[in-house]
Amino acid sequence: MSPAPKALAHGMLIFLEITVVVLFVMSLAAIAVISSLGARKRNRALENANALYLIGSASDHHVD
Repeated sequence: MSPAPKALAHGMLIFLEITVVVLFVMSLAAIAVISSLGARKRNRALENANALYLIGSASDHHVD
């Protein structure tokens, strides 16, 4: 095998390795974003539930 095709094959191997690494990192980033959005949604729901509890508690205290 002459040096030119061998170098081309080596270059393609490096390109494929970099592509796989980039796709892996992008997948991890997508998972992190989805998890963050879910955590934010759960946090907002918990804050709303706490606010409703405080309103109910204050209302009960005021009525008595």
